[in-house]
Amino acid sequence: MNTFWGCETEELTELSAVFGTRAVRLQTLIQQAASCVRAADWIGPDAEDHRIRTEDLVEFVIGLVERLRELGELLGDEAAEQDLCSQADGVPARAGDPLGVRATPPWVPDDLDLVPDLSRPGHDPMMGGPLMHPDPSRLVDLLPDLPDLGDLGPLIGGPLMHEDPIGLLPATGPLPEGEDFALDPETLAEAESHRKLLLGEVPGVGLAQTLMDDHAAIGDIFDHAETTLEENGYGAFAPALSLARMPHDISGGVLGEDSTLAQAFSSIDRGVANVMQTGDEVFSAVGDGDLAGAIQASERGVYRHAGMSADLLTITPVPAIADTASDLIGTGADVTEPFNPEMAETLRSAEQAAKEYGQAWERGQERLTEPETYYDLRRTYFPAPWDPQA
Repeated sequence: MNTFWGCETEELTELSAVFGTRAVRLQTLIQQAASCVRAADWIGPDAEDHRIRTEDLVEFVIGLVERLRELGELLGDEAAEQDLCSQADGVPARAGDPLGVRATPPWVPDDLDLVPDLSRPGHDPMMGGPLMHPDPSRLVDLLPDLPDLGDLGPLIGGPLMHEDPIGLLPATGPLPEGEDFALDPETLAEAESHRKLLLGEVPGVGLAQTLMDDHAAIGDIFDHAETTLEENGYGAFAPALSLARMPHDISGGVLGEDSTLAQAFSSIDRGVANVMQTGDEVFSAVGDGDLAGAIQASERGVYRHAGMSADLLTITPVPAIADTASDLIGTGADVTEPFNPEMAETLRSAEQAAKEYGQAWERGQERLTEPETYYDLRRTYFPAPWDPQA
């Protein structure tokens, strides 16, 4: 009988080597991708969720790569078995070439990008034999299917982020009422006094604090004068008052309540007030024998401190610039209105647009750095033993 049953073992061993080298390369690439995700300068709940989902996907892909490597080893084992079955009596076998008929050892690429050409003419099917699959590349069909990742975005968390990642978590129900997260206004005012006293002796800083207080006082004087003019029927003099106020408006970008200095001092005040309030709440709960209450107070303090730190890291002059531009445009509208009402109306629109831009920026920043939001999310989706709802 002249029928050849089996395969060309040299070709099969070469394909086994391709599977192995490609598996190594895939594993290297996915690990490099995971390293890039871990090294990305990105913080926040979206970042953490994206990293967790990426790690899960990396683990799954590594499993696929291991399966690919096992399939490559299976091909090599099949070639070795074929050689053993075809070995003639009395011919000594050696590793990788049981028949002693191979001129060279199995092909091993020096470069992972070099792949042997297996589509040689005259080999149909490629490796021959009735047991060979007509399309060996379809061996990949044996790999398990990818899991259902749901809707793949988009969101700022990346292409694999669900459009509502929080909605994927099981909620525990509405939060209990009665817990106050905000800082006490009296404690905050006391912290501001402490800050002014402590930093007042620092060269430069003390002067900045004094200038900011003077700037706020001058603004109050202008506000009072404007209100007095309106109440007494002297509104026609408002443009003159607006012109006198222009230097104060311009200096507001540096010394005003939206300036970077004011933002930094506000964060410091809230940090000091947080230490004072958290200490009082913890000691009070411990004195009452309420261990859970003490832990809750400590956790609120941690979240408030994180929010204060986030505010310090995201200080920006954008709100101050938008507010100053709005005030200056408004002054121009006041001066122009008696002579050109249409131009004044256009300036009023620009004034409102600049003001709304600054307010929108502040709302967006607050939405990202508001610590109470993250505290409520933790209690809603990851209740701890000291939470009342747990």
